Amino acid sequence: MHCFNHPKEAIGICKHCQRALCIECCTDLKDGLACKGQHEEEVTHLNSLIQNTKKAYSSSPKASLFGPVFNMFMGAAFLGFGIKKNYEPFLITLGAGFFIFGLAIAIYNTKYFKKITTNYDA
Repeated sequence: MHCFNHPKEAIGICKHCQRALCIECCTDLKDGLACKGQHEEEVTHLNSLIQNTKKAYSSSPKASLFGPVFNMFMGAAFLGFGIKKNYEPFLITLGAGFFIFGLAIAIYNTKYFKKITTNYDA
């Protein structure tokens, strides 16, 4: 593979424009190469986006349980009120629905984020 700008052997590819670069044409930005004087800012921005995405993915499994726990809490509350009000069918049905929905979402989120984190770490 030859440099996009020179008839020399390329040492890598610009992370922004995907052009092959020789040692004279590239700047090493730790997490990728950039065209010297052209794409350093763009590659630095891409690298920061990747780091922010990694941080977001690492906190997602914990945050994904807030909704299901809230639904299960509301389900338990409606079930309790339904039983307290002489087994009110509407409140019991509503409570059971909230609880089952919360439980299903918690199970789904746990499987989903386990799958993503194992694929993402590879």
